[in-house]
Amino acid sequence: MKEKLIEILVCPTSKSSLKLVVEKRQGDDVIEGALVCSVCSHAFGINEGVPNLLPWEGCTGS
Repeated sequence: MKEKLIEILVCPTSKSSLKLVVEKRQGDDVIEGALVCSVCSHAFGINEGVPNLLPWEGCTGS
C-alpha cells in the first residue's frame, strides 16, 4: 500500500480518519502494518501491501 493513501482512506463504518501503523516498509510502500480507526481504535490489517478495510460491526461512529 502506498503510504500516501492514508490521506484519502477512512474507516468503512464510522467514516473517521485512520492512523497508519507501519511494521514493514519497502521504499514508500507499506508491506505490513495496520490502519487504526480514530473513533473505535479498531485496527484494519495491512498484509503483503494490501489493506483489509472490511467493515467491522463494533465501530458505529458514535
